[in-house]
Amino acid sequence: MYKRLKLFGRRLLGLSAQERTGSTQNVFPTQEPAKVRKGRRALPSWMRTAKGDNSQNLRQPDRNLATTDIAQLSRTGGTREVLRELGHASPNLSAAIAAHLRTAITRRYTATAKNIDGTFNREATSAINQLLARMDALPDFSEGYARPNTLRSNSESLGKELALYGSMCAELVLDDALLPSRIQPISTTSIEWRPKGDRLIPVQVVGGDEFILDEATFFYSSLDQELMEAYSSSPFESAIKPTFFTEKLMADITRVIHRALHPRVEVTLDEESIRKYAPPEALHDPDKLEEYIESVITSVENAVNNLNPEDALVHFDNIVVKMLNNGNISLSRELETLENMGDSMLSTGTKTPPTVLGHHKSSSNVSSTEALLFLKQVEGSLQFKLNEMYSRILTLAVRLVGFDCYVEFKYEPINLRPDMELEAFRAQKQSRVLELLSLGLMTDEQASLELTGDLPPEDYTPLSGTFFKSQNPSDENPYNGEENNGSTLNQDLEPDTPTGVRGGNRKRNPQKE
Repeated sequence: MYKRLKLFGRRLLGLSAQERTGSTQNVFPTQEPAKVRKGRRALPSWMRTAKGDNSQNLRQPDRNLATTDIAQLSRTGGTREVLRELGHASPNLSAAIAAHLRTAITRRYTATAKNIDGTFNREATSAINQLLARMDALPDFSEGYARPNTLRSNSESLGKELALYGSMCAELVLDDALLPSRIQPISTTSIEWRPKGDRLIPVQVVGGDEFILDEATFFYSSLDQELMEAYSSSPFESAIKPTFFTEKLMADITRVIHRALHPRVEVTLDEESIRKYAPPEALHDPDKLEEYIESVITSVENAVNNLNPEDALVHFDNIVVKMLNNGNISLSRELETLENMGDSMLSTGTKTPPTVLGHHKSSSNVSSTEALLFLKQVEGSLQFKLNEMYSRILTLAVRLVGFDCYVEFKYEPINLRPDMELEAFRAQKQSRVLELLSLGLMTDEQASLELTGDLPPEDYTPLSGTFFKSQNPSDENPYNGEENNGSTLNQDLEPDTPTGVRGGNRKRNPQKE
């Protein structure tokens, strides 16, 4: 501890007195600029070989879900591949992933640049918002078609990677002038880790070729990373077995419905009559007789199976037809118990309450609690990680532009209320922000970002620290003092009707006096 303090003191001695004591100067030495190279270092995840074949179109994959038994996906490969396929094939797992993405990626976001001491930097904030606007609305058209690479599209891809594989990674692509051009998401399934001294370096493996991504422009983030392992694990891994259990249960229920619940036709043939009307050549030949009987059974079976519900069955008296059902046997209780077991395990494995998955079987109070817990889960596991990833990427971007600061990226907080209902809460937030602005505890730029999401215009009159909200109480209430001409609650309700004797012709009555 003493050696560490001594080293820190030597660093402080290397700074000037103003840098050591000034409130707006850095206490720590300025960080060296990152060593970056132009262009991209990683390949897009849709490429299967390092040398792309430009002569052929990419083949569109087809999972054939209409005819594929989802329960058989357990034999397709490893955990990551199974999760990827179930994310498309399983209704419950795909609903859980979609709910996490749609809830975490809100409509608005703010990107604020701050100096190292935490103070607001207007120029850097303006630069980073211009960069985000160019990424969203002005892609590079110099090479022709520009594939959509907006921030929301990147968030959807990165969020799905985080849900399926427990990690996400991206690269900040630079142009020829070493300025930020775009953010390129990369699938973590192609990333392998290689030890290099006391740290790990990422290596992208594409078609057997390796690309070392030990670059400052490569960013990686994992969720609930285990310290004993270099690779991440999906938070939905615990939902694999419940998903297969549910799919197998649904397949069994389908077979039970066709076999035990739906009525079936039972046909009984009179064997003596069939033998009596057999052809003469078959009467004394057992093989031909057996062949004849099988042909009669097949013809009757085809006729019965091809009947429509409205068709009538006409037959001789040597054929007996009756409806076959399961009688008074009911499997509803058993099937409901098994279904509830599967739904509970799925909710636990996907970290998604039954209310969100559509398995609502509780009261409104319980559903409200489940919704609130789900918001906390999505906020902590997905939205905060996206904010962290973009904050790191945009910090490097703004430092490459020339600002010695960092960026705080934040998505709008999650809220399930409709916009019309949120107006009252926004008015309350506006009052609080304006109060902080009036006291000088917030800059004009920060207040504008909080209220509108944009920086104030150039002709804006600064209001920070002017105490414009601290007014005289008598000015706020015009009905204080002697004036009393406002609403009914602020008026003197005592009437001015005369209480004395009305009129002068009233006769005096001595008896009453």
